[in-house]
Amino acid sequence: MKKVNGSLTIEAAMILPLVLMLFAMAMNGGIRLYQECRDTAISIREEEEIDVITMFYNWEMLEGVRKDEN
Repeated sequence: MKKVNGSLTIEAAMILPLVLMLFAMAMNGGIRLYQECRDTAISIREEEEIDVITMFYNWEMLEGVRKDEN
C-alpha cells in the first residue's frame, strides 16, 4: 500500500476559508454598489422637474409688476 501524505488536506483546510472569505468580500462590495446605484436612481426619479416655461412667465409677470410700481 501507498503511504498518503496528509499535508495536502491541511493546506486545503487553511487556504479554502481564505478563498471563501475573498469571495464573500467581493460579493459584499458588489451588493453595496448595487444598493448605492439603486438609491441614487430612486432619488433622481423622485426629484421634481423644473417647469422652465412656467418660471419664465412668472418672471415676466413680476417684471411687469415692478414696472407698474415705478
